Amino acid sequence: MKRLIKSGALAAAFLGFGALQAAAEFPESQITMIVPFGAGGGSDRVARTVDQFWQQETGDSFNFQYQPGAAGSVGTAAIANASPDGYTIGIVNLPNMVVQPVVGTGTFALDGFDYIGRVNSDPIVLMVPDASPYKTLEDFVAAAKEAPGTLTLAITGTMGAAHLAALQMMDGAGIEVTLVPTQGGANTVARIAGGHVTAGLIGLGLYTSQDNGRALALTADARSDFAPDVPTFSEKGISLDLATARIIVAPAGLPEDALAYLRSTLEKVTESEGFITASAEQGQGAIWQDGEALEASVKAMEESITGLLRKYELID
Repeated sequence: MKRLIKSGALAAAFLGFGALQAAAEFPESQITMIVPFGAGGGSDRVARTVDQFWQQETGDSFNFQYQPGAAGSVGTAAIANASPDGYTIGIVNLPNMVVQPVVGTGTFALDGFDYIGRVNSDPIVLMVPDASPYKTLEDFVAAAKEAPGTLTLAITGTMGAAHLAALQMMDGAGIEVTLVPTQGGANTVARIAGGHVTAGLIGLGLYTSQDNGRALALTADARSDFAPDVPTFSEKGISLDLATARIIVAPAGLPEDALAYLRSTLEKVTESEGFITASAEQGQGAIWQDGEALEASVKAMEESITGLLRKYELID
């Protein structure tokens, strides 16, 4: 009888332990953050800022894993192909993430992710040299209409945010300019400041750190606190809504509790005073967008970009 009682007690203990295991809350181990670019770059700085305030919120830090290559598509594919258990997430850029599968340079699909949330947005500025005769966007558009193709516009790379913004601007304003791809944001600024191009498109954060150059318009829904005197394209009757944004995603199919935890925690981080201040110091606007709204935005962006690239015969 004693042996039976002991066996029953032991069985109950094991059952209790199993129940405790089953009731364990996510996360039980460290979360890996994949960064599809090199250490020290813009995406890494944003990810590290998220990590700083994630630690303040949860007491846990991320395990950072860098997987650069092919303008971010290598690391983005690695996120999509990771185990969908909630322990691997990543930071990716918009619109790059949308453009890559559309043009065939990304080996991932947009429905291969669970969308956790957007953490910031960096609108794009149309910038001219200080000595430019164009004082307003209207001046620039009028000159471009008078002599189609003669104005030159520097853009950072091809098929990125600046390139797409340039296409939207030409489409919305009914103008034609000659695009001049550069090797990076700093090179774009140097081309503009040196008067080697008529104008250029750069991120607002980069623009606000410059002593030279003048902004004619901004791609945002409203004027930015970082540059309150710069009008938006929409104010001038041109529909242009592209901006560089960092979003946090995970492989599709996360358990509900893991996805809920990641979304709610990231929301608290992004809306914290510390994160907002740190983002402003980097020239970035902290903007929270929840996962469901973000996924809808990404799908709408895919449709818009596909139509735009087809119109300019850049894809079939």
